[in-house]
Amino acid sequence: MTNKLHVKIQKAVKSLQSFADRFWYPPLIGLLAALDNLILVIPNDGILISSAMLTPKRWFVLALTVAIGSTVGALGLAAIVELLGLPWLLEFFPALHDSTTWKLTEEFFHQYGLIVVFVVAVTPIMQQPAVILASLAETPLLQLCAVIFIGRFIKFLIMAYVGSHAPQLLNRMWGLKGELDDAGVKIDK
Repeated sequence: MTNKLHVKIQKAVKSLQSFADRFWYPPLIGLLAALDNLILVIPNDGILISSAMLTPKRWFVLALTVAIGSTVGALGLAAIVELLGLPWLLEFFPALHDSTTWKLTEEFFHQYGLIVVFVVAVTPIMQQPAVILASLAETPLLQLCAVIFIGRFIKFLIMAYVGSHAPQLLNRMWGLKGELDDAGVKIDK
């Protein structure tokens, strides 16, 4: 099943990339970055990197739109969690609250707060759990927005720049192999 999904994602990304030079493409991948916060199957990092490789002069615009989209999506998720709370999450993930990973993450978040959100935002780690915890901890949305945007903008600037100027370095960047595979990006060593 996952292999079929993987193949479908690769085909969709390849089809999407045929439009990388269009004026509407950066906002579109920004929208996909926003949606990824809710559906979790869009390889944003791979799409951004491959798009920067295809249109190197647009690397900055691509990074900016994906950072904005990712931030908007995270804020949407935070607002939903803030509105509906933990019981709503437990409907979808009943074992979540009892898992050791959740408990450790919750302790870590309570100890370090928005620093955790920033570290997650600037790395290839999935940001949804940190956003959910921040929302459950009633972190003000404006503060959450600022931290996520700064972290994501740094992350995506680096990825887009490397993708457009030095793609051979991508093999050395931690946490990107799966995203690049999902996007169908092959880097020569």
